[in-house]
Amino acid sequence: MQITISIPEKPFAAEPIAGVAAKIRLYSALGMYRAGQLSIGAASELSGFDRYAFLDFCKREGVTLRTQTPDELAVD
Repeated sequence: MQITISIPEKPFAAEPIAGVAAKIRLYSALGMYRAGQLSIGAASELSGFDRYAFLDFCKREGVTLRTQTPDELAVD
């Protein structure tokens, strides 16, 4: 799936577009995980990070890690 969004260039003028896109994916995944809308596996996939790197990022951002149910683990 591909989603297209428009963002103003000025705040990101010094950063390459690939870096901006990566940040948007990462913080979208973080927000959706925090809200309980994505499992840790799905959030890791959306962010483009492996599970352990995403877990480390969550810790650095102060996001409380949720325990997965057996059903969630089976899906991941």
